[in-house]
Amino acid sequence: MNNRQPSLYLYQVDGSKEQQIGRLAAGMGIQVHQVLPTDYLQPLGVLLGLPGFERSPLRYNGPLLPDEMMLMSDFDDTLLSRFLNAYRHASIPAIPLKAGVTPHNIFWNSLQLHQELEKEHQMMSSSL
Repeated sequence: MNNRQPSLYLYQVDGSKEQQIGRLAAGMGIQVHQVLPTDYLQPLGVLLGLPGFERSPLRYNGPLLPDEMMLMSDFDDTLLSRFLNAYRHASIPAIPLKAGVTPHNIFWNSLQLHQELEKEHQMMSSSL
């Protein structure tokens, strides 16, 4: 059984948008974390503080991600639905690149996650 608190990991989200998301999340018992660019090479499992994942000595010093991105951890289906609906109703500008933590992507770093989400977003956008 998972006893971890639901969390959002934000990339390149700042200012009033970050504040809006923070208020919405706090009201739902969701923690919010800003992912620092220096941590882009860390496995997602490290960022989430999961056992069995060790911090890499590598520090990213390249360009910032070109897009905002949001990673959701430890959301059950009900909370995910409630959060996304509340997000829309709060008129917070959308973050097109978003994902939930999976047994597969937990081993990726933030750059790999961004690359995969960008591919998926492009495929979805071109199919409309």
